[in-house]
Amino acid sequence: MLIAGSLLAAPGIRAAQIPLKNQPLERENEQNLNMKRYVAAGDRAYVVGVQDGSQVPAVSLNPNGIGWHITGQMGGVWAHPIKLLNQFQFFLNGNLLPAATKFVSGEGYVRLELPPTNGLAISETQFAPDGLPVVLIGVQLSNSSPGDTSFTLAIQAESELIPAYPWSGTTPTSESLHLQDQVSFDSTLGALQFLQPAQPALSRAAWYALVGAALDPQDHQTGFQPLGPSYPLNTSKHNGATGALSFQVNLKGKSSTTVWFAIAGSNVDESEASGALTTGLASPDELLSEKISGRQNVLSQAQIRVPDTDIQAAFDWGKLNLADMQRTVRDMMVRDTKEGTVYPSPLTPTFSVLSGFGAGYPDYPWFFGTDGAYSTFSLSAIGQWQEAKNHLATIRQVSQLVNGSTGKVLHEIVTDGSIYFGTNAQDGDVNETAEFATAAATLWRWSGDDSVRDDNYDFIKAGLSYITSKLVTANLNPDGWPEGAGMVEANGMGAVKLDVAVYTIRALNDLAEMANSKGDTATSKMATTQAATLLSKFRPDWWISSQGLFADSLGLSQAVPTDPTATLGSGPGYSQLEQLYWINATPMETSFALPADAATVFPQLESSTFTGTTGFYQQGQSLPAIQGSRQASAVNTGVMAIAEANYGRMDQSLRYIEFVADELDVEQPGALPELFPSPDYSYFSGGNPFGGAMVMQAWSSYGIHWPLEALYLGIKPDAPAKTLAVVPDLPDSWKELSINNLHVGSDQIAVSVKRAGINYVTTVSAPAGWSLTIGYTFPVNTQIKSVRLNNSPAAFQIVNTNRGEEIHVPTNSGGTQQVRIQAK
Repeated sequence: MLIAGSLLAAPGIRAAQIPLKNQPLERENEQNLNMKRYVAAGDRAYVVGVQDGSQVPAVSLNPNGIGWHITGQMGGVWAHPIKLLNQFQFFLNGNLLPAATKFVSGEGYVRLELPPTNGLAISETQFAPDGLPVVLIGVQLSNSSPGDTSFTLAIQAESELIPAYPWSGTTPTSESLHLQDQVSFDSTLGALQFLQPAQPALSRAAWYALVGAALDPQDHQTGFQPLGPSYPLNTSKHNGATGALSFQVNLKGKSSTTVWFAIAGSNVDESEASGALTTGLASPDELLSEKISGRQNVLSQAQIRVPDTDIQAAFDWGKLNLADMQRTVRDMMVRDTKEGTVYPSPLTPTFSVLSGFGAGYPDYPWFFGTDGAYSTFSLSAIGQWQEAKNHLATIRQVSQLVNGSTGKVLHEIVTDGSIYFGTNAQDGDVNETAEFATAAATLWRWSGDDSVRDDNYDFIKAGLSYITSKLVTANLNPDGWPEGAGMVEANGMGAVKLDVAVYTIRALNDLAEMANSKGDTATSKMATTQAATLLSKFRPDWWISSQGLFADSLGLSQAVPTDPTATLGSGPGYSQLEQLYWINATPMETSFALPADAATVFPQLESSTFTGTTGFYQQGQSLPAIQGSRQASAVNTGVMAIAEANYGRMDQSLRYIEFVADELDVEQPGALPELFPSPDYSYFSGGNPFGGAMVMQAWSSYGIHWPLEALYLGIKPDAPAKTLAVVPDLPDSWKELSINNLHVGSDQIAVSVKRAGINYVTTVSAPAGWSLTIGYTFPVNTQIKSVRLNNSPAAFQIVNTNRGEEIHVPTNSGGTQQVRIQAK
C-alpha cells in the first residue's frame, strides 16, 4: 500500500548541531568494515551492526548473521528484554546508500561516514539516550554545490519482535514461539508500528516497535518480505514484517542538514514506545549533547595519566565501555529453565524494574554473577558505583527468588527473567557465590556506602555458609573445600576447583571484615577462623612440588576423575589434577601463594606453554598429553597482570596490561573485546566472524583499571573507617604515574608518584578526615637512606609483603601530603 503524505521543505527538517567531527575522544577504522561489528548503546536500548552500515552481514561473508544464542539474531536494534528490528536501511532517490568507508566511535555515539552520493556528503550518527527505549539515527546531508537540490530519503525497516530468551538451542526454541509480526502505519505518529501479538499462555503481553522521523512522511509502505538479498538464509524461521517511510528533502546550495530517525519499542505497552519515539524526535540534538556530556562526566572521574598512550586509551575507553554496558529492564518475569530444557510459568513476584550491566555484546547483554564480580573491581576504582550497586542488587534479588534462603548466586539471568544456570539443583558456578561477597566488600570499601554492606550482608552470610557446608562431602572431602564448577567450563576436572578454593578464602576474609564493622563478633570470628583453617590447608592440598604448579582441581579421595589428559599429583586425601588451565594464576591473584611458590609458578605461566604473543591462554599446551585451548582471553590476561603485580613483578605485570590494551581496536575502535587473536581464535578469516566472541566485554577492563589504581599507584581505601593507604610500585620503564578526581568515600583525591634514580616521591591530596599511610614499595633488602614527610624527617615502618618491602609513613589528610624516599 502506498499513500501520499505531506511534503516538507528543508527549513522544517530538524537540523542537529552535531559537534562530532572535532570531539576530543574519537577512534576510527577504515579497514574491513564489512567484517567488523559495532555497538552503540544506552541503558534501555542499543544497536549492534556491521561497521559498513549493515545490521545483517552479507551472505557471501557470513550466512549465519550476528550471534549464536539466537542464530543470526543477536544484532539489530534491541530494547531489552526484546529485540525490535532485525535491520534498517536508508535509500536516496530509491537507491540503497553505499557502504560506509569510515567508522568512528565517540563518547556515547558512533558515526558512519559514507562516500559522496548524488553530489551529497553523507554520514550517519547513531546513539541511544539513557533512560529511553529508543535508538536515534541522524543522517547528515551536505550539499557542496552552489545550486539547490531536491531528493527523496527513505528508511526501510525489518522487524524481529522476539525476546532475549528462548534461544535457538533450547526447548522450546526462539523460532518456535515467534508469531508473525504485524505492521501498520500510525498516522498520528507518522510512524511504522510493528506488533508481536500477546501470548497469554506464555504470560506475554503484546510487544511494540515504532520507526519514525522528525518529518511527516511523504509515502509509507508495509509488507512481510525480508529486505534485500542479505538476510541470513539458514535461519529456521522468520516472522518479521517490513515497512518503509520516504521523505522529500529540499536542500539549498552550500548547506547541510540532519534528518533524525528514531526506533523505539516496549515490552510493557504501546504508550511507552510512543513516548520514547516522541521524546527522542522532539529534541534529538539535545539528547545527543546530554549523552556526550554524560560520557564526558564518566571520563572526568579517575583521570589517570599513564606514560603509555595505548594503556592510557584502554583505561579511558574501558570507562566508556562499562558505561555502555548499563542495562535497565522492565517487567522481568523469572523462570527456571533448567539449562534450557523447560519453559515453565514465571515465579512470583514480577520485578517491575531491575538494573545492572550486561556482560558483553552481542551475545551476553544480560546479567551474570561472575562478570559482575570482576567488573565491580573496575567500577569501584573508576567511581561508577551506582551501576555496581544496582547490579549486585539485581543478582541478589533474583537469586533469592530462585534459590531461596541458600544464598547461592545465580550464574546467568537473561533480561526477560529466564534463568539458564546457577540454581541449587546445579553444581555451579560455585565461585560466583564467593566472588559476590568480595565484589560487595570491594564496593563498600571504596564508596563507604554502608547500605552496600547491609543490603547484601545476610545474603553473603547465607551463601558462604551454603558453599562451605552443603557443598562439601564430609566423608570424602576432609578439609572442607566447596565442591562444584568454577570459572573453567570443562569436563574431566576434579570435584574441587582451584579458583573456587582461593575465592572462598578471600570471601570469608571479606565477610569477617564486614561482620566486624557491624559488631557481629560471632560471624567475624567464625569467618576468620574458617578462612585461616582453609588457608593452612591450601598449600598441602594444592601445591604439586614436582611440577611447580598448583593443581587445577582436586579429585575426592574415592572419586578420582579419569580424564586421560590430566596429570595426577598426590595430595593428602585428594588426587591433584593438573590440566594447565589459566586458573593456576588465581592463587597469586588473591595473594595466597607463598612468595617462593609464586616465584616458581610465574616463569611457567609466562612461558609459551601458557602465554602467547597476544595474551594468556585459556589452557596451556603440553604435547602430546595436553592440547589446550590456546585462546587468549581478556579476563585471564587481566588476572595475570594483577597476579604479577601482587608479587612486585611490575615489569612482567606491565606485559599483560599491554596485551589487553593492544586489543582495544581489534574490532570496534575503542572497545575492549572478550578474546584476542591467538593460535586457536581468529577474527575475520574463515569460520563465523560475526558469531564468536564479544566485540565489547565488561570484565575486559579488570586487567586495566584495577592493577593501575590498586597496585601501580597502590591505592587501598577503607572508606567506612576513613583510612587510606597509598603505597605505589612502578615498572622500571615508568618514571611517573598520577590520577586526579578519584572518588573515595564522599571525597575526591589525587595521587601521584615519581621516581628519578634513587629518589621516590609519592604525593596525596585529600580533604581532612582521613588516616593516611603513604610510601613506596621496594625490592627486598633495599637500603633506605632517608624518608621525609612534607620536607621534614619522618618516622616510617618497613612492612614485608608479597609485593616486597613497603615503606609506610603514617600521617593525616588535609591539603597535600608528600613523602620523599631516597634509597642508598
